[in-house]
Order: sequence, then C-alpha cells, then structure tokens
Amino acid sequence: MADESELLERMIQQVFNEPDPARRAEVIAELFTEDVVFADGERTVRGRDDLAATVTRLLDEAPGLAFTHTGPFRGTGDLGMRPWALAPAGGEPVARGLDVVLLEENRIGRLWTLLEG
Repeated sequence: MADESELLERMIQQVFNEPDPARRAEVIAELFTEDVVFADGERTVRGRDDLAATVTRLLDEAPGLAFTHTGPFRGTGDLGMRPWALAPAGGEPVARGLDVVLLEENRIGRLWTLLEG
C-alpha cells in the first residue's frame, strides 16, 4: 500500500476533486478504512458511505473550485499532514486548510480537516 504522502495526494485528487460519484466511491474503498472517521469544523462522519456523501455535498457547494496542495507533506509514524487551498482554476483561494490523517491497516482511518481563519 502507498505511504501517507501518496495517500494524501490521491485523496485530494481522486476523492475531493473527483466529480464522478462511482469513481470516487471506488477510490474511497481503496484508500480509507471501512469505519473511517472524517471531522472538520462543521461535521464528524463515520464510514465510507457517509464520507462519500459528505464529499458530494462539498463538491455541490463549490462548483468550479478545486483543491490543490500548497505545501510539503509532513509526517511521523502513522500520522501525516499536508496543507491545501480551494480555488478556481488560476484564481485566488477561497479557503485554506490542513489535512491530518492517521493510518490504520495501511489505509486512512481518521481524517481531520483544520480550516484556516
């Protein structure tokens, strides 16, 4: 299985930027544990299906915007983190944050998103 850095890259590109729900669900099943916990400032959800529904809502609320990493991966042991921005193509970010993951069974078992500002 991939290391934390690769998992975070695939997560942002193939989950949080993926418009097709079926493709997104396939990658979620590959990258995340069955009982994954995702938490941000607005919600905490558990399980792959709830994560997929949350990502769908986020994408619906931000049409034309994409997530990109804005800094290097940092990690130790089973813990990894990487900063990101949400912006239109070629435009200024509308949001910034930091994703923190904890690996369990070589998959993302916990994902925390910390928003800036």
